[in-house]
Amino acid sequence: MKVRAVGGSRAISSNSSTTFKTSASALAANDYRKSFTLTNMATGKLYVNLSSTTPSATACHFVLPGGGAAADGTGGSLSVDGYVGEVKVLGTGSGGSYSVVEFV
Repeated sequence: MKVRAVGGSRAISSNSSTTFKTSASALAANDYRKSFTLTNMATGKLYVNLSSTTPSATACHFVLPGGGAAADGTGGSLSVDGYVGEVKVLGTGSGGSYSVVEFV
């Protein structure tokens, strides 16, 4: 397991969803964002775009693998430093969810 501490951040905000069957905006653009971490809490894949464009299986920036069971801690994670734009996600399975933490 890799753990990364982000220094200098004073506020932490989080967002999570119990469903992402349709494309969702995981994070709105935020000029004060230092970094964010997005985790797939579902068993299906999670498509991620670092833009306002809706992700798909053929047009996405990242694909996070699903876990062995819902919210079991084995789903893929993505940590990005310095990106301040919108983050959109699209799940592929039923009962999907994600968690995102923003450091500002």
